[in-house]
Amino acid sequence: MRKAAVLLGIFALVMISGCGQQEQETEVQAPEQEASPEITIINGLEAWNIYAILIDPSDSPWGEDRLGEDEILAPGESFTLEITEGSWDIMVTDEDLDTYTLWQVEIGPEGYVWNVTLEDIDTGWDTEEFGEQLILETGEGSAPVIITNNLGDWDIYFVYVDPSESDEWGDDCLGIEILGQDDEITVWVDPGTYDLRAADVDGDTYTLWDVEVDVDGYYWFVTLDDMDME
Repeated sequence: MRKAAVLLGIFALVMISGCGQQEQETEVQAPEQEASPEITIINGLEAWNIYAILIDPSDSPWGEDRLGEDEILAPGESFTLEITEGSWDIMVTDEDLDTYTLWQVEIGPEGYVWNVTLEDIDTGWDTEEFGEQLILETGEGSAPVIITNNLGDWDIYFVYVDPSESDEWGDDCLGIEILGQDDEITVWVDPGTYDLRAADVDGDTYTLWDVEVDVDGYYWFVTLDDMDME
């Protein structure tokens, strides 16, 4: 009887010891991992949607569209991507295919937030102001096509200069700029045959077809007489 009591006491000690060890093991927790930095893109382009977002290391070529196929970022919306610390290039493209680019952005543990606005556009043209006259310049050819707004009270919102053999109009040469009265834009092209088009604030168009542009260039003072009749 005494032997049985001793055995029961030893069994109870083993059970208590085992439970205590198990409880101690459950208190050990894995260390928390630090959160990765994030890049956040905010669409501050007013009425223009963002159709593509590229975010890639500065020492690498552009990769995939981070926004995803068939996805858009409407004005006021934001997009966030987890990345690693380092130097990154960021490019967004809007619905008019205008691009906005930041190069070699140093990203630390706090991440980075970019509120993209129209002032960030990659224009590709030089701007000068002479008094109240706005003069724009774009293109990389050797012959100038100079277009001046002589429409009076009607501003020009779009300008196209495309080879006559093209099946459709290309990119708008003005970007976010507007040509008021007497404002002008110079589009540098290679000598050849071109179609020219301007569109005003009311959506009326003014078109010249098969314009021969030589090394001396071509000057077009857009007037109401040039309006396309339906």
